[in-house]
Order: sequence, then C-alpha cells, then structure tokens
Amino acid sequence: MLELVTVVAILGILLGLALPSYQNYMLRVNRSEAISLLLEIAGCQERMFAVNGRYDTSRCLPESAEHFFIRMEPPGEQQTLAFSAWADPVGAQGRDPCGSLGLDQSGLRQVTGDGADAGKCWGGK
Repeated sequence: MLELVTVVAILGILLGLALPSYQNYMLRVNRSEAISLLLEIAGCQERMFAVNGRYDTSRCLPESAEHFFIRMEPPGEQQTLAFSAWADPVGAQGRDPCGSLGLDQSGLRQVTGDGADAGKCWGGK
C-alpha cells in the first residue's frame, strides 16, 4: 500500500509540473493561428491597395478562427488609406499574456497584454 501511495504522489508532482508547461505551449501554438491570419489579411489588403490605391476593410476577413475573433479597423470601410487588423483571444485563449494581436498597414505589430513584448509575442515565445 505504501508503494502505491508513493507512486500516486510522484505522478501528482509530475502532473503538477507538466500541466502548466503544456498549457503555455498550447497558448503559443494557438497564437500562431492568429499571426498567420493577420499576415494573410495584410497581404490581401496590400493586393487591394496595389490595384485600387485604397484599402477595403470590408473584405479579406477569414471565415472563422477557432481561438480568436478577427476584426478590422476602421470596420467596413471600402475606401481607406489605413487599416488595422486585430485578433482578440476568445475562450481559454483569453489567458494568453499577449492579449490581442494587431497589425496595421505599415507592418507595425502590436499586443495589448499588460507588460507583453510584441517581439516575443509575435516571435512565438
């Protein structure tokens, strides 16, 4: 019986150490989904600008994102000279210390998390 208690205690300790690391890893993996979508949106907007001389924030939004709500600013503008695309975390992704990720027409990468570093968040760390 003592051996069984010892094994359960060791498993509990290992699980207690591994679970937070796994959760942080999943937040980073899911963040890469947002980064990919934002870069895709920016590319689409730049193609529109090359053709029309204006951005169109009513277009280029993805159909769905599992862990993020994607939005454009200014919303629904068909003739604008500037845009910002934002990925706001939803559900469990809301625990991500990076918060929302943003990308604008100049390529400026932003995060809204308190004390979050845009370079680290966008770099997958």
